Amino acid sequence: MFQLIIKEAADRMLDDAYWWYEQQLPGLGERLFSEVEICFEKLRQHPTYYSEGRENYRQIIVKNFPYKIIFEIIETDVIVYSIFHTSRNPDNLFG
Repeated sequence: MFQLIIKEAADRMLDDAYWWYEQQLPGLGERLFSEVEICFEKLRQHPTYYSEGRENYRQIIVKNFPYKIIFEIIETDVIVYSIFHTSRNPDNLFG
């Protein structure tokens, strides 16, 4: 199993998204967290299932939400750099 390392910027992005969704509908932020945690578990188990993109970064799509998780595999670590809203400019993937 791989070790998951979540960078501070990615954690802030998820926190911001959580609070935005909670303001829209109580409980929706929790649903986002649940879907992201499912993605994290997939990354712990099989991060190589997700193909490399730009500059060796990989991505996994968050089900039911317009977010993707941008990560890199370094040896046995999966480093999450960004939890990115798909409507934003992809040049700003890292916040």
